[in-house]
Amino acid sequence: MQTLNGNWQLALDPDNAGRAGKWFDAVRPDARPAPVPGIVQQLFPDYCGVTWYWHAFHVDRKAERNQRWRLRFGAVNYFAEVWLNGVAVGSHEGGETPFELDVTRALRNEAENLLAVRVVNPSNTPIDGMQLCEIPNGNGRCDGGIILPVELLCVPAVRIDDVFVQPNVATGGIDVTVNVVNETGSAFNGNISGVAGPAMSGDIADAVEIKAVFAKGESAHRLALTIRQHRLWSLDDPQLYSVRVGLASPGGRRAMPRHEKSVRCGFRDFRVGADGYFRLNGKRIFLRSVHTGPYFPPGSPVTTATPAFSRRDMILAKACGFNVVRFIAGAALPEQLDLCDEIGLMIYEESLASWQLADSPDMLRRYDQAQREMILRDRNHPCVTIWGLLNETNAGPLYDAAKAYLPTLRTIDDTRLVLLSSGRWDADPKIGSVANPGSREWEPVWGVEGPDAPAVDNHLGRDPGGYIDRAGDAHFYPQFPMAERYRRQLRTFGQDGKPVFLSEYGIGSMSNAVRELRHFEQAGMSPEPAYAVRYRKMEQSLLADWKRFGMEGVCPFPEDMLRDSQRLQSRQRLLGFDLIRSNPKFCGFSLTSMLDSPTGGEGTWSFWRELKPGIADALSDGWAPVRWCLSVEPSHVYASRKFKLEAVLANEDVLPPGEYPVTLRITGKPGIVWEKRGTARIPAPADGQEGLLAVRVYSGTATLQVPTGEYEFAASMERGGAPTGDRLAFKVTDAATFPRGRGKLFTWGVDENACAFLAAHGYTCEPYAPRKPKKSAKPRTILLGDVAPAPEHTAIWDALRQELESGAQVIALSPEPFRTDLVKPINPLAKAVDPALVPEQHPWHDLLQARTIHDWLYHRECVGKRHPLFAGLQSGGILDWEYWGEVVGHAWFAMPRNSCEVVAAGFAVGYCCPGNCDSGLLVGRQRVGQGMLLFNSLAILDHLGRHPATDRLLLNMLASDVRKW
Repeated sequence: MQTLNGNWQLALDPDNAGRAGKWFDAVRPDARPAPVPGIVQQLFPDYCGVTWYWHAFHVDRKAERNQRWRLRFGAVNYFAEVWLNGVAVGSHEGGETPFELDVTRALRNEAENLLAVRVVNPSNTPIDGMQLCEIPNGNGRCDGGIILPVELLCVPAVRIDDVFVQPNVATGGIDVTVNVVNETGSAFNGNISGVAGPAMSGDIADAVEIKAVFAKGESAHRLALTIRQHRLWSLDDPQLYSVRVGLASPGGRRAMPRHEKSVRCGFRDFRVGADGYFRLNGKRIFLRSVHTGPYFPPGSPVTTATPAFSRRDMILAKACGFNVVRFIAGAALPEQLDLCDEIGLMIYEESLASWQLADSPDMLRRYDQAQREMILRDRNHPCVTIWGLLNETNAGPLYDAAKAYLPTLRTIDDTRLVLLSSGRWDADPKIGSVANPGSREWEPVWGVEGPDAPAVDNHLGRDPGGYIDRAGDAHFYPQFPMAERYRRQLRTFGQDGKPVFLSEYGIGSMSNAVRELRHFEQAGMSPEPAYAVRYRKMEQSLLADWKRFGMEGVCPFPEDMLRDSQRLQSRQRLLGFDLIRSNPKFCGFSLTSMLDSPTGGEGTWSFWRELKPGIADALSDGWAPVRWCLSVEPSHVYASRKFKLEAVLANEDVLPPGEYPVTLRITGKPGIVWEKRGTARIPAPADGQEGLLAVRVYSGTATLQVPTGEYEFAASMERGGAPTGDRLAFKVTDAATFPRGRGKLFTWGVDENACAFLAAHGYTCEPYAPRKPKKSAKPRTILLGDVAPAPEHTAIWDALRQELESGAQVIALSPEPFRTDLVKPINPLAKAVDPALVPEQHPWHDLLQARTIHDWLYHRECVGKRHPLFAGLQSGGILDWEYWGEVVGHAWFAMPRNSCEVVAAGFAVGYCCPGNCDSGLLVGRQRVGQGMLLFNSLAILDHLGRHPATDRLLLNMLASDVRKW
């Protein structure tokens, strides 16, 4: 074998003129040195289209008699045509799997050889009948080039092409299928031998040899080997066995060089039981998954600049408690699968064709090829336990193709669990989500699936994003801060039916674009790779907005805000575990996601593989087989008012049935302020069944007469078990500390409940009515509520504007009056801003413009200054969701044309929008003539009288003259 990696020459062919111009004959004068493996975008970040690669080399030796020279490409994305010394030697379509080409006749043994490769990496402008949406592309992955290593092989004319091993868990037998290629032109007699034994020691446990006739072309041959007293491959004991197969021929004129191939395998059985729960080697397990893609600093999936990263991802996943890694819409790298075989980490694998493959005349062929080549490449790995056919795919031609693909898949591999479509966007519950090993039918084991399943509501455009009503394979992406109804929904999924696999759910942080960019610089990498360019633009945008909004005094540096976002994400992950692990009908959970992509902060660790602050502790706690799932509802309560408490014990078949004494307490600065003693009862399961994965220990209410501060709900099991998750912090506010006011307020768009609240705190309210300006009149304070712009209000707006300019104080309690655009929320699943804007003329358009932002997996952080407006409130940094709750709302303002004082602003770094960075104003004041406008986008009116932060914020707004801050 001779490697052909390193520096090649690369030139662009934007006009697609190279083939007609015979560029394969010589290197172009404008070609630039380029790495292989690598992607075009390392040199040309924004380019998609046709490119040409060239590489000159000499062979190390001459081929012996009855040998062939073959070029092996690890992968080329997407379509490759290959010439050697001007001779066309073949082509391949498909972006992530290997292919070989015979170059025996074109190779020069005693002179320089010139290898030329034409690569088509299309965008959505068709090239040779190919466009991005119609080829397997994952989620629109556009990185192209020779992305995996290139090798020159010298092999016998009669050789082993492929070895497929199928270990039998019950017997210890290994069924070996050997595919032989004969290129001699006639049948050939020989022997096939096989040996098997433990991979670590190299000992031989069994051996066999058979005589065989190798027909011209391809032929398949079977061997049977047995491992006596075999050990199973498991998560804690990943026992591997090696199978080595050899092909030999008798001596004489037609003798062939001996050819061998070796593969590793393991004995394991992974399936979904009839009860809907996952089982590994017969034992129920809770699936602890995370999904990922091949994101590396030079580009996807190039690891040359950071070769340890592909292995580091798997080691971190194992160390953090995951038992499965899902490669979403793109296969794993071979070295990752080798490592997972060794460390006991299961793989759920999908091809590039599994997501966003548009219908076309070639759709079926491309789908079949992408799936087939991935399975053929990876089917010997014991770590690969799940083939995934689709992700987030609506009903239509691609779904129909995947649904019908199962019999074809079973001709390639009959040994693994197959999942039909992650998220079940097809809304087709009459078809099951699962095909167990050996099954050629889709089995209805989750959710409401079954032949008599009711119709379900396909409401993907609503909140929560991605969720199909009663889906058994569910995605769940609510807006954050999460409303109580969604927390309740997570706790009760599947309660009236079969188990549910929560195959996607999570909460991200902002992307620390500053640190990610510094890593590119520290590594001495070129500033040209597309990923570095993206981070640089995000950093520049953040720094400019941070300065423009006057936020310099909030944190030492803007990056501190990004780090705080990561810390808060770790806590939100823990709260998600509390919700999910408290539901015994969840059979597994795949967390979004492993690492930050170059455009978002959804990862548990960063793009440069640094664990985010607190995430290791959060994952260790969240995945523990026995853990408390505590709940305080709401997370910020009033002293002297009733609130809800719940304690659930998650038990992954560790604690046996019985009674376990427990104590529950609430503690804070005053000490222990509440206590309950009781028993956690693990019931004995019915015959033939297994115990619940979670049991409720306590559910009730409490009322605390305590001072304002942070408190902790704590649980202790006094003997018998050592659960994690036994502490939950929450906030208490005593309303007696609120300021009292006095005076008259004039209101427009403020309801009776709000007026009653203000009256209870010393204010009188009167509906706003325009008045004629008088120099002697005392300026009024006017509260502006949910008044939508409308033509019939034009006269009132004009009068209010005049009064404001004459010295009035206008306090906007809502962003609604300033919506000069009606903005549709971002579709969180398309990951793109909806450009549909409807302009609305507004008499105050020169002051403020409010717009909506969709806070979900990708979200903004709201940052408040240390300011009198936030007296007695959590501020001076990111507004913590556990303190502020839904009060933070989902709106913000564009920066006014005139100068203003910013009190709070929002930043979204690593967001699904153009440039991946956005910002806006939340609260501030702006002088208008002689008056002052206090603008606010927080959801005050929606929570007034019920949420301490809302109530105190409004009273602060009224406690002093905004004009005199």
